[in-house]
Amino acid sequence: MELKIDDILGQIQLPQKSVPLCLRADLQARFDSLERELRAAQRAPEQDSLAGMGAAAREIATQIEATRAEMQRHTVEFRLQALPQKQWSDLLKKHPPRKGNKDDDMADYNVGTFPVAALAACSVSPEMTEEDAGRLVDAITNGQWARLNMALGELNNGGAEVPFSAAASALAGGTQTS
Repeated sequence: MELKIDDILGQIQLPQKSVPLCLRADLQARFDSLERELRAAQRAPEQDSLAGMGAAAREIATQIEATRAEMQRHTVEFRLQALPQKQWSDLLKKHPPRKGNKDDDMADYNVGTFPVAALAACSVSPEMTEEDAGRLVDAITNGQWARLNMALGELNNGGAEVPFSAAASALAGGTQTS
């Protein structure tokens, strides 16, 4: 049977990407401090006994795991979906580069408005307006925004190749193909 374009069009599912962001990034400082304490406890000369030194390190390790768990509880997953090519192109046209702005000229769009509009247009969960997206971007760190923005670019400008996981293939008994 010959493949028809309508058959192909009916199968298209736009790529999606999940971007987890910890909303309590302040906890990273506690985690880092505890990590330093743990390394120091592991290097410290033995106190009264191996058990005593191990107990201190275990207590710190428990605190590290509790901090990680707290960070995970405050992590939100942003589910982004690519836009169809025409919709992406139309969105770009709504945010032309500003005259004389070097960053805009390099990107070929208004770097101050387009990424926020793209976030609003591509966010599946949580759904958000451009105003919501702007408020989010203003509240998160530059690094967190960079992760979201990079995902938007990868989704809308990258290909949809079949991924390969060496770990999954080894466990499932599959064959490596790439």
